[in-house]
Amino acid sequence: MDAGSIPATSTKFNMHIIYGISEVVKSSARLIAGLLSIAGLLALMVFMTCSSSISVASDYHSNYEKIPAVNKKPLRVGQWSLTPTLIVCEYAPVSKAHALSAVAYWKKLGHRFYSIQYKHDPLNKCTSASPVGYIIIHLVSQDIKLEESSLAETHFFVDNSTNNIEWARIYMRSDVRATVLEHEIGHALGFLHYDKINHIMNSKWPQGGWDTDGLNNN
Repeated sequence: MDAGSIPATSTKFNMHIIYGISEVVKSSARLIAGLLSIAGLLALMVFMTCSSSISVASDYHSNYEKIPAVNKKPLRVGQWSLTPTLIVCEYAPVSKAHALSAVAYWKKLGHRFYSIQYKHDPLNKCTSASPVGYIIIHLVSQDIKLEESSLAETHFFVDNSTNNIEWARIYMRSDVRATVLEHEIGHALGFLHYDKINHIMNSKWPQGGWDTDGLNNN
């Protein structure tokens, strides 16, 4: 039956229809609101899951005494007493050109390196337990429990009585991404994470970049 066939005298009937429709609309609105709430929760869960899987630039391990990480510039926990030599070990997923470029990046900021040895290790520093005076670059192995989201990891040893860095090891995944090697050399030079957007030492790789604020070697 279409609307034109309802008698003009059926006011109560029309009101009942209107009220009935109104209740249906209200119920539908409540249902839609409930569905939207569920959709919102699902979207939040998806976002949190995706956020938790963001690639982390690196992790670092050291023996230095913990320092509160409340800083307006990158925190540096030690400096080299010896000018370090950087060795790219056999199987390390880094080209010679990339190693030279990464070292040049830090040299422009006033940091010094004695030399670069590319897959040449006559003193067996790549296998040394404590390669004093060296920054060693390895391909990550099964012995290193690298977090799934981490792209690399640096281990360095600091003499807590002098704050001198004695040696450092960098472990790289085979899929080396832009800025990661430079970031890891930053850890080897004593710098910790600094979560400024576009900064080379940002802990999250997608939020990092080439910003060098606070990294000059004074």
